Amino acid sequence: MVERIACGGVNCYIVGVPGACTLVDTATEKYSERLRARAEELGVRVIVITHCHYDHAGGAAKLSSSLGVPIAMHPADIPLMTDPGCFRMRADTLSGRIMLRMRGRHPRRKVTPFSPTIDPSGGLDFAAYGGAGEAVMLPGHTPGSIGVLYDGCLIAGDAVYNIFAPCRSKFYCDGDEAGYSYRRILADDRVSVVYPGHGRPIVLNKNKPMLTPVTE
Repeated sequence: MVERIACGGVNCYIVGVPGACTLVDTATEKYSERLRARAEELGVRVIVITHCHYDHAGGAAKLSSSLGVPIAMHPADIPLMTDPGCFRMRADTLSGRIMLRMRGRHPRRKVTPFSPTIDPSGGLDFAAYGGAGEAVMLPGHTPGSIGVLYDGCLIAGDAVYNIFAPCRSKFYCDGDEAGYSYRRILADDRVSVVYPGHGRPIVLNKNKPMLTPVTE
């Protein structure tokens, strides 16, 4: 099961089977109650943060406390929790520069501090914590960006966007790594559908590596 829960412009996901699920990203605290109710219903056992930006991790502390479950996040992203501008973001496309400029108009909101007790480095299997899915390293958007692979589906965070069309991260702290992570996704034989942090799911064409939006 992969369930997409739209939280404003951000997608959160619950993957697994009832009683053994993983919640991937938490959006902001505004959506905590919506996510908590569904997470309790499906039996979420662990929270995974794909990257420590406010729109993806803002509700992590509150949800971890209310659900009584641990949080997994790559340690490279911990500095973002207290200093959202610690990694300089760049963009090399017009749409990316526009998005980055719009982002810069708003105060850099800090994530409510939390303690990620699980280090997903090295492809951790979240079944070890009662959840589901396997960590996939996808650095570039942030140094510690990760995804979660479950049953042919990759929850990709902001390593992939699908706002105007499927593409790699619109802005990033390391463009080379962002491009490498995107190419890894296209070449990964285990992946059939990509679920981005923003936009609709995307089908991976195995014969000609490219991403095609799913009609919902």
